[in-house]
Amino acid sequence: MYHRPASRIHPQIADCRGVCAVLGVALLDAALGEDVRLLALYSVGPALSAVRAAPRAVIGTGAFAGLVAVLLTLHDGILGTHRAVSGFIAIVLVTAVSTVAARRRTRQESRLAAARRVADATQLAIAPSMPATEGPVRLAASYESADTGAHVGGDFCEVVPVRNGVRILMGDVQGKGLGAVSLSNTLLGSFRDNAPVEAHLEDVGLRMSCSMLRRPDEERFATMTLAQLTDSGELTVLNYGHPSPLITLADGTGRWAHPRQPGLPLGLAALAHCEPGSYRCTLHAGDRVLFHTDGLTESRDEQNRFYPLEARAGLLRDADPAACLDRLRADVHAHAAGSEGVDDSALLLVEYQGQPGAADRPAISAEPGRRRLPLRHTPEVLGCHVCAVADCPLRDALDS
Repeated sequence: MYHRPASRIHPQIADCRGVCAVLGVALLDAALGEDVRLLALYSVGPALSAVRAAPRAVIGTGAFAGLVAVLLTLHDGILGTHRAVSGFIAIVLVTAVSTVAARRRTRQESRLAAARRVADATQLAIAPSMPATEGPVRLAASYESADTGAHVGGDFCEVVPVRNGVRILMGDVQGKGLGAVSLSNTLLGSFRDNAPVEAHLEDVGLRMSCSMLRRPDEERFATMTLAQLTDSGELTVLNYGHPSPLITLADGTGRWAHPRQPGLPLGLAALAHCEPGSYRCTLHAGDRVLFHTDGLTESRDEQNRFYPLEARAGLLRDADPAACLDRLRADVHAHAAGSEGVDDSALLLVEYQGQPGAADRPAISAEPGRRRLPLRHTPEVLGCHVCAVADCPLRDALDS
């Protein structure tokens, strides 16, 4: 059954702050005596109410102020004098102006509340809250916008469970504003649709390239990292011109997941003729991987020095992932205190929890870019025969 809000069932007929102001003026008026009457000063009640109260409450406060003024003039026998009439006129005028101001304020607050709801919905679509565990990993995410009043931006991340592991996305769209947010949402939607069903990780990136090329109105590019972590600890990272993840081992040391030959960002025409950078390794239980955007490593101090992430690898150990990210954020803020040019920053910390019977796996070993990553899709499977994009560089690469 639908229940109406309590504020509509019992509307506020006056504002308590305004009423208290009127009573304060009345006490001061009584203390000064009959020779001095502060009739116009009673208008302070509705004026004060307009700051936070609803228009109806402002009118009620003004009516209360007028009633007090009438009672005082009746007591003094000056109800019909020019002095009393001028005081009543002041109360009425201030109440009317305050009511109009309160109505405009409430409308503005309603628009701001609607904008916040839209921003929250957009934030939920672009960066939904992630579970503390997913498949073989524990994880935590953190996002900060360059605009302190914003909740969304061009940085994005996502984790999708697949059979025997998870697939991970961390990306950064060139530029800022609503265009960057829209493109972020497009890439995230493509990843969420294709990561659970494509057999090969590089084909997920190919599908995301198609999604970006189908936006002819946008002349943007996006860097990103695609990763897959299996239940057995096998980590595969595909790099599309994005900052490399930082792997922190259980002993506290850190190493970069640098590909031998980094790939180009999505959206560049040359991307059709090259492959993403590739990095592979095997993780042990307790090893962690920090996926991040350049807003972290490009944070500078007052001497224009970049944030030394590798030297701070120890901050990502000895606590749960969420606490480690809070600790890292605090350290970045201390490093960049007093500097300008803050950028969007997204962080995702993933901890491999291990697998029963996996203790005898060999030590971590990296294989950057050893195996070629062929494009397995044909133009027909990819849907090029119905795609409206003219002169598509990906289609030319597949045809060749």
